[in-house]
Amino acid sequence: MTLSNTKKTLLGCVATLMIAAATATPASAQRASTFVDIFRGGAEAGASADGQLKFAKSKSSSRNGVQFGHGFAVGAGPNGIALSNSIGGGAGPLGVAHNMNMTISPNGTHISHGGVVSQGGNRRVTSGGSTGIQNGQVYGGSESTGHGNRTRAWSNSRTRNWTQPSSFQGGRIFRRN
Repeated sequence: MTLSNTKKTLLGCVATLMIAAATATPASAQRASTFVDIFRGGAEAGASADGQLKFAKSKSSSRNGVQFGHGFAVGAGPNGIALSNSIGGGAGPLGVAHNMNMTISPNGTHISHGGVVSQGGNRRVTSGGSTGIQNGQVYGGSESTGHGNRTRAWSNSRTRNWTQPSSFQGGRIFRRN
């Protein structure tokens, strides 16, 4: 199995952001969100990120009856890393879109993803989501909708928040009050 240069660059960026997040000291909130909106004759995409280190990029195009949109965002800091990605396309009677959101933090984790397939009618599809860490709590979610004659949309989400013990001694956990 070989990785393309784009995938290698993306993996390198994520690894760099995770190292930077682990070594940073000031407190901050991390957040990432993206969306795509694919419709007959056009496409829109957006991305935004917050954190000490942040990157967000979106692209959309409509050429020769084919529409495409992609949004990608990463926000990282001392509280963890948040990543969001949305992609969609449409041509003729069919529109498809998908999104994925993930946060990794010492206080918990979140993963969500969703997608939509729409056929016939105006075959418009939208998909997007967001995730992050705010006030020490991990959050996130995904949303996908379609407006064609035959539409199938789905979304899954899982968030785990936990608190870390304040000290660890000899196999026993002691909490300070």
